[in-house]
Amino acid sequence: MYSIQKTLICCFLVLFLPLAGYAGRDHQVFFKGTDHELDVYRIYGQEPGPTLMIMGGIQGDEPGGYLAADLYVDMGLKKGNLIIVPRANFYSILVNDRGPNGDMNRKFDKVPSVDPDSEIVRKIKDLMKGADYFLNMHDGSGFYHPEYIDNMHNPRRFGQSIIADTDIYKTPDGTVYELQAIANRVIERINTSIHEEENRFRFNNHHTAAQDSIHKEQRKSATYYMLFTLNKPAFASETSKCIQDFRKRVVFQTMVVNAFMKEFGIEPAQPSIYIDPPIMEYALISVNSASPIAVEDNQHIVITKGDTITIKDIKANYTRGIVVDIKGSGQINDLGRDFSISSSTTVEVRKDMFPCGKIHVDVIPETNRTWLIIEADNIDYALKPGDVFSMHNGSVLVVKDLVYRGSSNHGLNVNFKGFVGNWDDNTGEDRGYDIDTSALMDRYAQKVDEDTRRFRISAMRGETPVATFFIDVRAPN
Repeated sequence: MYSIQKTLICCFLVLFLPLAGYAGRDHQVFFKGTDHELDVYRIYGQEPGPTLMIMGGIQGDEPGGYLAADLYVDMGLKKGNLIIVPRANFYSILVNDRGPNGDMNRKFDKVPSVDPDSEIVRKIKDLMKGADYFLNMHDGSGFYHPEYIDNMHNPRRFGQSIIADTDIYKTPDGTVYELQAIANRVIERINTSIHEEENRFRFNNHHTAAQDSIHKEQRKSATYYMLFTLNKPAFASETSKCIQDFRKRVVFQTMVVNAFMKEFGIEPAQPSIYIDPPIMEYALISVNSASPIAVEDNQHIVITKGDTITIKDIKANYTRGIVVDIKGSGQINDLGRDFSISSSTTVEVRKDMFPCGKIHVDVIPETNRTWLIIEADNIDYALKPGDVFSMHNGSVLVVKDLVYRGSSNHGLNVNFKGFVGNWDDNTGEDRGYDIDTSALMDRYAQKVDEDTRRFRISAMRGETPVATFFIDVRAPN
């Protein structure tokens, strides 16, 4: 888990928390249940105005872009609209790779239908049609400089720049967009708050359509598609990967977004945010379709080989970008899916690429030839693991013995959850006691129905249950 302190960053940026009075907010999830889920958020202002599309995470190893975009999802607008795609390439973010299926930002010219990214690219293109302006947010290499200074400061670097594919663009209907002038006004607003010379932004004209362009590969990019196919202004913001603290890159990216919003006349409704480290509180885990139990970070659950587990939900201080990975099973995001587990494993929980929790799943040997011997109403019964024995409230039960895998010489304790045989020396061993079912502790019971409480008897190796049997205590008729 990455460890950062809660950092108030509004000294640099103006960002926004939810406002109850904003005109509207819409959230859609495309390709749900796959490793490339696409979350799209639309924020509608109280007053009409232009629409800016903000996109981050098209390349998964650039957290400055997608974490900054995510911060705008819950904001309110006084005027104008936003379309926000925080994680365009969710799969690449999960594996922290620029493009595990190839660079998605090189697929906006043509992409074959067999390409795993093709559906996402087509959806992003559709979203662009509903926007007036487009901003693609990246972390880039080095520091852009119009002249060659050294290997990390030269025209081929991207970091700390606002990029456009040309300086002035004239649409087929005669509309003229002065992209360089727009970018320079944005840069002027940003740089007044950046004191380090190296971290100040510059305009980076890729001259993408020109014969002598050094960035011809950008003809396949999202910004090029927006400008030259849809004939709408498009920019890319690049913070430098050389800035090691990604939180600082997030600050710079939000400064860029805020400046573009001001430039386009999109007015926010409320300022200031915190960036907190992701922390998992607990996971809700169901075993064999039973009611889920809450398992906290770094705890163990014990199951039998072949049991099915389902991670039903994750409670954390974030709700977006949460991913569950059952190691050795399933896909890269296993939240809500059923998996039969045959060997011990771990469940890793992440927010985007950042680990925030882990659950240990311990698989015990199969409990063949295992019985719990009990006495009820002077009759002996042998229960197999998982069996439920029903008796009336007030009846007396005696746990007589445990046969584990054919042997009584196993060293296991037999613990009736909800009963203490010796309060002066509570060892957890409950064989041999007369157990009055009317005196059991209710907090250890599961309510089956209005008249029935279910208690567990567990064969324990230390703190680990290796076999469990159930006693249902029913109210008298």
